[in-house]
Parts: sequence; C-alpha cells; structure tokens
Amino acid sequence: MRSFWILGNQLSHELAMLKDMKEDDVIVMIEATSRATWRPYHKQKLVLIFSAMRHFAEELRDKGYTVDYHEADSFQEAWDNHVKQYTPDEIHVTAVTDEPMAKKLKQFGKKHKLIEHTDVPLFYLSKEEATETLGNEPWRMDRFYRHMRKRFDVLLEEGKPRGGKWSFDADNRKPPNEGLSFPSAIHFRPDSITKDVIEKVESTFSEHPGEVTSFHWPVTHAEARRALKQFVEERLETFGPYQDAMMTDEPEMSHSLLSAAINIGLLTPREVVDAACQADAPLSSIEGFVRQILGWREYMRAVYLSVMPGYEDVNTFKHERDLPSFFWDAKTELNCLHQSLKPVVAHAHNHHIQRLMVLGNYATLFEINPKQTSDWFNEMYIDAYDWVVLPNVLGMALHADGGKLATKPYVAFGKYIDRMSDYCRDCPYNPKHTTEDDACPFNALYWRFIDRHEERFSKNQRMKMMVRNWQGRDDDVKADILAKAEKTLTDSP
Repeated sequence: MRSFWILGNQLSHELAMLKDMKEDDVIVMIEATSRATWRPYHKQKLVLIFSAMRHFAEELRDKGYTVDYHEADSFQEAWDNHVKQYTPDEIHVTAVTDEPMAKKLKQFGKKHKLIEHTDVPLFYLSKEEATETLGNEPWRMDRFYRHMRKRFDVLLEEGKPRGGKWSFDADNRKPPNEGLSFPSAIHFRPDSITKDVIEKVESTFSEHPGEVTSFHWPVTHAEARRALKQFVEERLETFGPYQDAMMTDEPEMSHSLLSAAINIGLLTPREVVDAACQADAPLSSIEGFVRQILGWREYMRAVYLSVMPGYEDVNTFKHERDLPSFFWDAKTELNCLHQSLKPVVAHAHNHHIQRLMVLGNYATLFEINPKQTSDWFNEMYIDAYDWVVLPNVLGMALHADGGKLATKPYVAFGKYIDRMSDYCRDCPYNPKHTTEDDACPFNALYWRFIDRHEERFSKNQRMKMMVRNWQGRDDDVKADILAKAEKTLTDSP
C-alpha cells in the first residue's frame, strides 16, 4: 500500500495526488505539537489550521477515503506509529513551497521513498512554471501579471485587456469619505470541532500571543465558498475604490478576508478569480481584486522560489533596532499604529495597506531589524506563510533586498496616512508638522531615511525627485529635521 500525506495548508479536494489514489491507499494527516511551536504562532492561526484539518479529514472519510489522523508531539512520532500499522511502500506528497517544511520532507525522504506531486491547483503555476515565468532579473510584477492574464485568459477580449487597460490601480486609491460605510463581512460561529480545538490551543499553547474568543474564520470548504459568494455579491464593488483606505475601528472594510482560506486550500485561487470575474461589479473593482490573486500572490511565490534559501537574512540598509513590545499588544499613542495593530492582536489579521503603509513604513523609518519584522508577520497573521511573508515584508514593505522585488521602498510621510485614513484626527501627533513638539514621527524620519541613502536613491527613477527636494533645502533646515529625527529614534522604544 501507499501513504498520501496531506499537510495543514494543502486542504483541497482537488489535489493532483488524490487522483492517483487506489482503494487500499491511506491518507495520513498529522496535527503535530512540535510544528505548532516552530514559532510562537497567534492562537487563532493554530485554531484555524487544526480545525480545518479535522474538518477536512471528516470530509475525506465521507468520500470513502481511509484517513489515518494523528494528534502527536511530532511528525516523527506520528510517522513511526503510521508505518508500524500500515508499512507503506511509498509516501506521496504534494510539493511544498515553504523552505522549512521542504527541509523536513527531505529528512523523511532519506528513510522513505517520497513521490512528489504538483501543487497546482493550490497555485496557478507549478514551482517550475513559477520560476520560469518570473525569468531573469530585474523582476517586475506588472510584466508578470500581464503574462498571467494572457496565459489564463483572464479579463481579456480578443487578446486585449478588457476596458483597454491592464491595471485600474489609479481608480483603487480613494480616501475614506465622511460617513462611508461597508457591508459587513460574513463571520462563522465555531462548531463542536472548532470549540474542541479552541480548548486545546488555550491549554497547550497558552503562552502564544493573541486571543481566541473572537474566532470567526471559515474552517470548511462550504464556509469558505459562502464567504467568497458574499464578498463578490455584496462587497467587491466597494473593495475596488477603497482598497487603499483606512478607517478607525474598521479593520475589515470591504476586504475579502479570503487569504487565510486560499492559503490552506479551502479555496483555490482559480475559483476565487473566476467568481470575481463573473461578479456584477465595476471593472476597476474586479481587476483590482484579480490583480492581487493572479498577479501579486503568484509573483510573491515565484520570487520566493527564486531567492531561497538565504533571502530571510537580507538587510540592505543595515537596520538593527528591536521591534517594540507594542507590536504584541497595540498599546501605543501613535493612532495609526494602534489602529493597525489592534485587529492583529484580536483577529490575527488586518488589511494590506495597514501592513504596507503603516507597519512596514514604521519598520523601515524606525530602522527595525528586517528579520525581526518578518518573523513577527509570520507569527501573528492568520494567512502568513514563509513563501508570502518573506518577499512581501522583506522585499516589498522594507526594501531590505535592495530592489530585487520592487522598484522603490514604500516609505511615506504622515501626510499620506492622513490623506488615506481618518486616524490622524484622534492622534496626539500632527501630520503637518515636522520639527515641532507634536510633529508626526514619520515626517522627520522620512527625510532622515532619504539623507542616509541619498546616493542610492539619486539613481532611482521613482525616488530621485525626493532626493532633489532634500538636496535643495537650506542646511539649517536640514539640520533641524535630522536633529528631530535623531531625538525621535532616541525617545522611541
């Protein structure tokens, strides 16, 4: 007989290897305590994975598969028990992207015959296709995205982009208007399986960060599809124009909240894109969402596959400050940070602009060590995995790879946050001030960042204008700004 090992982020009934199974083959699934402590993961992430695994195992049994499900201290302990009972000739696995798990599988491959199957449909592209499509440096997401649109015939008319443009990004940046509101996202009540998992996580992983009382994520394919349906029918329209906006105590707005389900296999990216393309919504909203799944998600993975191992240690700017403790409790007087961190502590999630333009911006300007920052993202987010966190945080948010992934660092003044949110009105810091006592810390630190990397950015097409702006200032003005920046760094945690 043969064993087919399904991991906790591969919970799809469409896995290629399932089509190869025979009647006497056995599916093995392992809920390993040791894997859950590779990092101090947010409790809600552990609840999601364990509950979704248990539900998936039940669905497989209902389909007639034999499932050997283990709750064990380690993969090794579970495998020893499985092999003793079933003595498999081969172990079949779905290809793994994340480097740490790939290494673990290689260890098993020394003792057992491993047969690897493609990870499509968990992604549009296989690992080999992803790196081939990415091609040689310099890499650019726009070029990659256009290729994906053409290859999979998405939002095309006679081979050309629907609406005459490949990207409607310019239409997706509206700031929040006074009185703006959004349809509520669908939340799910924990069933008996999830309640059992919550009890296990609270007792076994009590030292892990986060709360579990508010757990509401989809843990089955049926729930995930209900969430997808509700998003495309009720919320996709307002997602488009306001996807870069931020509002006080509105961490969800019209964001899909589907990334966690997609990243563990409860939804395939193709079914999500297909549903969006069929929605009764403005083209700019549909394209803006499709770009995230078909473009950004596949691009991040392709970059990860091309740069690992070693990418986890990139630190172009030599930033070495420690991540402040308020990243774990959201207790900070900077309101944009408080508003962005609060939903992470409570729900293991916030939306992409909070991650990029508030938290990533802070980490870059305050010179936080990139690995500490990416580790925090990996540990605290319900949708986080190595393959998406490292390129997104290190490459896109922090520019710590020196520009391999993105053409410019995503740093900004407090004025950007003020324009794209309502956070600043309830903050003790003034986004219009740079050197005054109440000045927003982002402002002076932005110019300090430009000053410290003036030579590098003077050659950057998208940054050289700000370098010239800085160079044209009076020396006394520069000195005041830099002094304020240094005091801000000294006084910060």
